[in-house]
Amino acid sequence: MRVHHHDMRDMGLAFSLGFDLRRVMIMAVAASWTVAVVGLYFALISWRVGGHSLEGALEPERIVRAWTVLTDSRPTPDRVALWLSMIALWWIGFGKLVTPVQRSIALEVARDERLDSRQMTAASGRLAGLVVGSPLAGYAVAAFLFAVVLGWALLAKIPGLTGAIVSAVFLPIAFIAALVAGLVLIVVTLGLPLMPPAAVMECRDFMDVVSRATAYVLQRPLRYLLGLFLKLLVVIGAALVAGVTLAAAWALILGALWLVGEGELAHSTWSLVARSGEPLGPFTPAASLFAAVFYASALVALGWLMTVSAATDTLLYCIMRYEVDGITFDEIMIPQEFARRHLTAADTHEQARAAEAAALKQSADPDKASP
Repeated sequence: MRVHHHDMRDMGLAFSLGFDLRRVMIMAVAASWTVAVVGLYFALISWRVGGHSLEGALEPERIVRAWTVLTDSRPTPDRVALWLSMIALWWIGFGKLVTPVQRSIALEVARDERLDSRQMTAASGRLAGLVVGSPLAGYAVAAFLFAVVLGWALLAKIPGLTGAIVSAVFLPIAFIAALVAGLVLIVVTLGLPLMPPAAVMECRDFMDVVSRATAYVLQRPLRYLLGLFLKLLVVIGAALVAGVTLAAAWALILGALWLVGEGELAHSTWSLVARSGEPLGPFTPAASLFAAVFYASALVALGWLMTVSAATDTLLYCIMRYEVDGITFDEIMIPQEFARRHLTAADTHEQARAAEAAALKQSADPDKASP
């Protein structure tokens, strides 16, 4: 049984919440999705650089050039469009994958019990839209305000004294719009960790999620920054635990191979994993398979680390909600359309009364009841 202190001491519960194989595997898939999206864009750029030819795309110099294009940070319109499209594609898939994880963590915190797979995925389809769309709604407000500033910038293109006067008259409006847009950008960006938990715990709409996350940041800024710092410490601690555990496990495996006289196989496996050193012998299928298993175990460790990070976000949201609104951890909402599929006590009471009334009416008029 967990004891909730309703303060920053509860951030340590993220470690225990991370020990759920279903969540870890979902987060490992989410990490794989990230790699897949980056790889897809890299392959498309390499194909284009290679003259729309697969053979040219695989040439070393083309690959290097494609990587240079992908990582170029100059804010040209085509590069901005490339990065925005890549981030949008990644976030759509990533947000849908992490929704059942966030929801299950929130339910476990609220109910203090393990959930089955059906409860993990219940209503996650509708909530995924909230998780994905809420940050976009927040940034859409800043984009609208920036459009006002952009409209003012177009007035400055009017030649002559007329353009100077018109742009100067509307400059205060543009300045206010730019000031508010900058504030919205900062607050929404700071509140991003709170938006997925707000979406899966409140189950309402985009603006409710954005307003809750940003309001908690604005009303308790120092407490929120303290929470982010504790989140960072927890994630770093989890990374150290995962790294040490993974290293110890594989050291035992490679040591066991060496003890039974398979030192060359152990060295070849390590050379494949570390991508350094010369193997003592030719690479064998066993060494390649062992290296693949190593990378799979590292992916699972990354999934556990991401699960702990998601748990810290949920706990931080619960803490901020309690400090600002006085709502305890055990209060969590159920989506309305999902609740309709499950009868409540009031529903069953009404059904019982209706059945009783129908039975009384049937007994009072037996002639109509017979066919």
